[in-house]
Amino acid sequence: MTREQNCNENPDARGISRREFIKLAAAAGLLAGCRSPRQLTATPTSPPTATATLLPTRTAVPTVEPTATQPAAPTATSTLAPTAPPTITPSAGLSRVVYTHHAGVWDGDTLAPGAIRQMLDASITKLTGLNDVGEAWSSLFDPGERIAIKVNTIQQSSFWTHIPLVMAVTARLQEIGIPAEQIVIFDRSTSELERAGYPINEDGAGVRCYGSGFNYTTGWTIMDTEIGLSDILLDCDALINMPILKQHGSSGVTFAMKNHYGNFDRPEWFHRPAIERALAELNNLSPIRDHTRLIIGDALTVCPRNWNKAVTWSSILASFDPVAHDTIGLQILGEVMASEGLDPTAATNLANTWLANGAELGLGTNDPAHIDLVEMTLN
Repeated sequence: MTREQNCNENPDARGISRREFIKLAAAAGLLAGCRSPRQLTATPTSPPTATATLLPTRTAVPTVEPTATQPAAPTATSTLAPTAPPTITPSAGLSRVVYTHHAGVWDGDTLAPGAIRQMLDASITKLTGLNDVGEAWSSLFDPGERIAIKVNTIQQSSFWTHIPLVMAVTARLQEIGIPAEQIVIFDRSTSELERAGYPINEDGAGVRCYGSGFNYTTGWTIMDTEIGLSDILLDCDALINMPILKQHGSSGVTFAMKNHYGNFDRPEWFHRPAIERALAELNNLSPIRDHTRLIIGDALTVCPRNWNKAVTWSSILASFDPVAHDTIGLQILGEVMASEGLDPTAATNLANTWLANGAELGLGTNDPAHIDLVEMTLN
């Protein structure tokens, strides 16, 4: 059963109260002045149960075991080379997408931080193939790196990347020894981040949070047109892409690949029909392609038609492959649209074009036969 939320302009109705957020953000080191990372303890969960199948080849539904959450104390370092994502090949030639649900992640209109952590821990361990949470994160990021987290807070919407999910990621990064000040949450505009409820911190202690503003560096080209990329993106060593799943009039769906339209200076030039080529070419630019270390797709809510209305979906996705990630996201959107009595055909047709172009450029796979979909349900 789905539950529709219509939060409109009330920021406190988006899933966590302002008072609760301030308390939780302070604990996670998200607000200025919080230097010490919070040590989180994963709540043991019962084994997940099988859920409805999706199109790609699936692995057997795994047992989610409690994972250690206290990584060894990190050693000081500032010279480590960037860590490439581990090669996870559950079967030869397959790209893994982990699709995790939690029946208890929503408590009415409020997100439960403990359930969020369970979902994130189960996803990252299954994606990396490592059973220890700290080891899983350490396999992806080094303490000396600068980490940028790209969220979606576009002002036309009333639903954005959910803050408790982002907080859980920043907490895990700090636990493996990454200083809070080396983590920046960003989108195109500081005002949009603030409107979405994110606490702005441009240069204080704690996790940084601000927009690209007018700070772009030119010299990059898509469709034979020069563009500027966000200086925040260019200055990071590793990028975590954290989009939210929405229907989109030009691209069919906005998820991981479309989220990068907030990373350059003239996105309005590259909507339909240019988006069919531009979206893949943008994602193929080296600062995006080579910096992206992890994708965590937010499907806690899904917008099937109107960005001011969303259906509760209680899920997240995790992958290293943006094309495979969005291929699954498109299927989920189609399922949500159908459940709301909407026809997903137009959205599917629009998205399939740029997904195919992304695959052709070598960004990933849109072939269901080459996607290893691991679906987990937590309770």
